[in-house]
Amino acid sequence: MRKLLFGPLSGMLLLMLTTQGCAMGVRKPDAATLTGTVRVVGNEPFTRLILTTADGVRGKDYLLLGPLLDELRKSFQGKKVSLEGALCSSPEPRFSNCFEPARIVSAP
Repeated sequence: MRKLLFGPLSGMLLLMLTTQGCAMGVRKPDAATLTGTVRVVGNEPFTRLILTTADGVRGKDYLLLGPLLDELRKSFQGKKVSLEGALCSSPEPRFSNCFEPARIVSAP
């Protein structure tokens, strides 16, 4: 009887510990609001949209990703905007900073 009870209980305990361990590693991306100038860099067909912030003497460039790229490229190129979204890891080695805007907070 003891052997029959111990097997399923230990299996259930092991399952609970492994699934909880996986859930602890998941983090939501850091929410942030960035203000800067939207610019297009690169040559066709490899252009990228970036946001240049005015941090210090030399601004920081953030590679922009996500569904708002077309709207930002068409309506806000060369303009100063505030974007709300999440910092992300850059898929390209050329850019060390990456930002995925969720919405446009303000624009001129």
